[in-house]
Amino acid sequence: MAYLNADIPPIYCKVRKEYLYDFKKHQGESEECVVFGLTSMAGAATLFHIMLPNGAVFFRLPISAFFEKSYDRSEVPDMPVEQLQLWNSFSNNPSVHSFGNLI
Repeated sequence: MAYLNADIPPIYCKVRKEYLYDFKKHQGESEECVVFGLTSMAGAATLFHIMLPNGAVFFRLPISAFFEKSYDRSEVPDMPVEQLQLWNSFSNNPSVHSFGNLI
C-alpha cells in the first residue's frame, strides 16, 4: 500500500511559475509541465508532483498551481485551493485507479 505518494497517469498542463519560486519572482508567467504523481496527507489538500521540460522535478504543489496548457496565463483567473478542492484528504494512503477504456 502506498504511503503519502501515488503514481498517476501523466497530465500535460502548465504551471504558474510563481509557485516554483516561493511567490518571489515570475508573477504572471507560466511553463509547461507534466504532472506524474500526488501526495495525500490526512487533513491537508492533495498535492502534486511535476517535471518541467528541462528535467527539473518539483514536489507537493497544490492544484491551484496548474491550468490547461492550451490557455495563456493571462486568460486564467487565480483561484484559491479551497474553491478547487472542496475537502481535505482523508488518509495518508492514497489509491489511484486508471480506467483503461478512458485512456
